[in-house]
Amino acid sequence: MITRENYSVEHIMDLYKSSKRDPNLIERVLFAFGLLEALRKVELPFIFKGGTSLLLILDKPMRLSTDVDIIVEPGTEVDKYLEKAAKIFSFKSYEEQIRKGKNNIEKRHFKFQFDSPRMKEPVEIILDILFESSKYGNTIEKDIDCELLITEPKYLQVKVPDINSILADKLTAFAPHTTGVLIDTRKDLEIMKQMFDVYSLINVFDDFNIVYGTYYKIVEDEIAYRGIDVTAKEVLMDTYQASVCIASRGMYCTEDYQSYLKGIRSLAGHIYSLDYSAEVASAYAPSLMYISACLMANVPYKKIENADEYIKKQHTDRIVSKALKSLKKRNPLAYAYSIKADELMNSVTNPL
Repeated sequence: MITRENYSVEHIMDLYKSSKRDPNLIERVLFAFGLLEALRKVELPFIFKGGTSLLLILDKPMRLSTDVDIIVEPGTEVDKYLEKAAKIFSFKSYEEQIRKGKNNIEKRHFKFQFDSPRMKEPVEIILDILFESSKYGNTIEKDIDCELLITEPKYLQVKVPDINSILADKLTAFAPHTTGVLIDTRKDLEIMKQMFDVYSLINVFDDFNIVYGTYYKIVEDEIAYRGIDVTAKEVLMDTYQASVCIASRGMYCTEDYQSYLKGIRSLAGHIYSLDYSAEVASAYAPSLMYISACLMANVPYKKIENADEYIKKQHTDRIVSKALKSLKKRNPLAYAYSIKADELMNSVTNPL
């Protein structure tokens, strides 16, 4: 379980000194897990998902995330559980935030306030509850424990999507013109959070079939929720083209790049594992191009062991080739993934 020391000024500042990340953000991460543990203690049946869940799913912290996103079965009476949870953990208050959605997704949003041990003023944690039956291919139990937290046995466990299922879910969220966080809605940071999470998961997922099956289940639901006239493959093309734009640093789909760049700059302070920049995002994006093409063609994703065999190759699309030419020198491995993606995409869009 999480100890009292976890919420102390000393622990917050220790994490700040070792990471050089915003102590306000670190503090909110710690209290988000306090809320999560309280929900588990009152035995609310839920699946923990979203960016904060990756702090449990991945072996090491990659991105600092502060919202608690959960899924419950339709009809679950959550209010009685929230009342109990608020008493267990030292929240100052909580209230529901009524938001009018533009789609048919049943959600409720709650704002929990606590007194900051550092600043002696209220700080907020958001709880988002989605009411639907799980579409995840696999779920697993994970201890509420990670290297950011001070914990002690006995550990409480929460149900989370497995690494393959959460990758599929995150991919549907990085489609900025269709099912994802939409561009031109002043949510540039949120868009780039999704892209970073997808890349983090691509590096460690282990079952393409689960990713494939889960992706098509979730994306069809997302299309229906939003009432948009697109196909799953058009959503994948959306992800693919956004990734080309970021890989090319705006040489492709120039009109969208300023939004992505704003998101990249805002995201830098949230990345715990490395110094994030437009150059880093550019190097990550071809892996997203490739997995999008794999899902479109139903061809398993294969990691590249040797980039040299791809360096002399050119992209089939002249515009893409020109936009991504500089990757060859900047990051040969990223260029190799862009070539693999291009070859596979060409086989789908121009079959023999």
